[in-house]
Amino acid sequence: MDELIEQVPKDVNQKANHNVDTALWWADFHTMAGRKAENQDSLLMTTCLPYGSSPSTTSNNHPSFKAPLLVLMADGVSACQFPKQASQLVINTITHHITLALENMMHGDEVSTESKDQSLAKTQDHAKKALSNFDGFDDNQVAILIKEAVHKANDALYFPQDYQRVPALLSTLSGLLCIGDRIHLFHTGDSRIYRIGIDNMVLSTKDHNIHQGRDKGALSAAVGADTHLELQQSVFTLHQNEGLALMTDGVYESITAAELQFELCTAVKVIHQSMDTRNQIANSLHISQRLCEQAFSEGSHDNLSMVMLGMNARATKTKVHREAASSVYLEQFEDSESVNTQDITHYRLPTGLEVGAKIDNFLVRKIIARTARSEVYLVEDENHHPFVLKSPSLNTIADGHYLREFLKERKIGLSLSKHRHAGEPAYNQVDPNSPQNNDMPLSMGVYKNVGSAFNSSGLLRYYPVPASSTYLYHLTEYIEGESLRSFIDRQAPCDIWQTYDLLTKVGMAVRVMHRNYLLHQDVKPENILLTKSGAVKLIDFGSASSSILKNNMRPPNGDLHYAAPEYYTDAPKGVHSDLFSIAVIGYELLTGELPFSSQALMTPPQSLVVPVQPLRQNRVPTASQQALMRALHSSTQARYQAIGEFLQDFNPDNSNNISDPEPLIIRHPLLVWHSICFIQFIAIILLLVYFS
Repeated sequence: MDELIEQVPKDVNQKANHNVDTALWWADFHTMAGRKAENQDSLLMTTCLPYGSSPSTTSNNHPSFKAPLLVLMADGVSACQFPKQASQLVINTITHHITLALENMMHGDEVSTESKDQSLAKTQDHAKKALSNFDGFDDNQVAILIKEAVHKANDALYFPQDYQRVPALLSTLSGLLCIGDRIHLFHTGDSRIYRIGIDNMVLSTKDHNIHQGRDKGALSAAVGADTHLELQQSVFTLHQNEGLALMTDGVYESITAAELQFELCTAVKVIHQSMDTRNQIANSLHISQRLCEQAFSEGSHDNLSMVMLGMNARATKTKVHREAASSVYLEQFEDSESVNTQDITHYRLPTGLEVGAKIDNFLVRKIIARTARSEVYLVEDENHHPFVLKSPSLNTIADGHYLREFLKERKIGLSLSKHRHAGEPAYNQVDPNSPQNNDMPLSMGVYKNVGSAFNSSGLLRYYPVPASSTYLYHLTEYIEGESLRSFIDRQAPCDIWQTYDLLTKVGMAVRVMHRNYLLHQDVKPENILLTKSGAVKLIDFGSASSSILKNNMRPPNGDLHYAAPEYYTDAPKGVHSDLFSIAVIGYELLTGELPFSSQALMTPPQSLVVPVQPLRQNRVPTASQQALMRALHSSTQARYQAIGEFLQDFNPDNSNNISDPEPLIIRHPLLVWHSICFIQFIAIILLLVYFS
């Protein structure tokens, strides 16, 4: 930890000694005790290099040029007995776990019997290649490791006080993990992170406070306060002419918002201009120190800490262009200290294949589908094992967004196809069509028949394409069966037990994604396959997004009858959004109809009204009706927040436990209307007598 964690000394403003022409980041920070006896704030800025490596052995360039930059600010809560120890413990714990997690993501969890010296030498040798791997990290994977690291810090503060009866430790936290130009923000408490442009400033964090009148109020969330931690997370791309500022409440509460914006925007503008003219103004602004001292002079009684940073070198950019009728190039450009390097990855689209054609040792056996967006083929390898090959069509070759989504779908599919527990075979290392063990390897050398205990996942299995392939495509298992759409068109309306069985299988498949912090966001009959054995396979992860990075969520493409209404509003998205889609499928299975039009979902009224009459006509039990109506509620808070809870209430067996009978108007409609007419008749007679 000594090599990685460098605590900022109290009352000292330290500068990053980066040459502005070569360093990826410029940084400026300051911290001071102010009028308090102790500085309870803790700051950290470090490159997340693997353990056992050092800047001198990691890269010939500046060590921070490619390595992720971790920036942490923790403010110990004065109400606890040891606020400084709390903030330091949070910083140390998070840094340790994030560094370990990044190292494992680069190299994998390897068990070695080498000596300590040999292991260290090997680590340092691998570290030279490690920096180039950081840019390939998936946003969702990084968000998960950040969340886990923060929760470990929360456990480190909370459980000792709960079980060992030691004094409470509480701290706020604001952090940034910068991987290239992708910024992962995480925050809890009342410190702030601002995103600053040349002429604007945006607050990127939420103050977790319970307000009491005009007073600031009390903290509503802090590390160590409870077992459940309210953590804000987001990810965005930082541009070269932008900056970021982290500051504690002692700074921003003592300086007006207009003055703070003027100072920060001016600093970003001056620094940006200084980089263009290649001078050293960026290292002489002392903006953090000036603002901390200004807050002190304005009467702040709190500790004062601030960090400001931004990008210096040109960030990695990706562009997609068309070069030939059957090829697409993804080009990445980046500046280095010496020359402008260009790394080109060339993909060819295997379009227009005919039966009998070969691609990467796969033989095309059948053309499954050809659409404007993709082409799907049934192929087999040299050992006659069937697979499905899916490639973008030529019409998408100039659509960079679609091609990036296509690559993202493959990455998500492969990540969901990996093993969950030690000793369990990886999903993508198992023959998809042969449940019996067989020692004969497949032609690609990576698939082996080692069992099928994972089949209950309900997710389509993805396989890695050959490493030497220059083609862009997905390789998945081949499912013999039909889509749920075909089943509905042929069988609906279905009975309640058949519907319950199908919804249970679909729900369990979607829940696997939720447990991996992913929302499917496009659950519909066309994306659900039914095997001949009655199993369910959920397919098409192109619309999937992280349930942690909620700013990535958007309405799916295609059929919008199954998209939850919150995708078109500012309402929160989550598990309840996928559950809404499952409930729409359930309604359609039971009635053969859709509950809402796409227009009603895109521009929802105050509340969506579920048509109940088709459910009653098909003798759907009352308990199941109520479960569907709650799952289809327009309010996200009124809906179920867990798929298991919905399935439990939807279970037809629950109808036997309901003591309340159906409404009288349902059981005896004529009696109700006759009674109403009789009451009206009596009322009319009484009125005539009264006015006569």
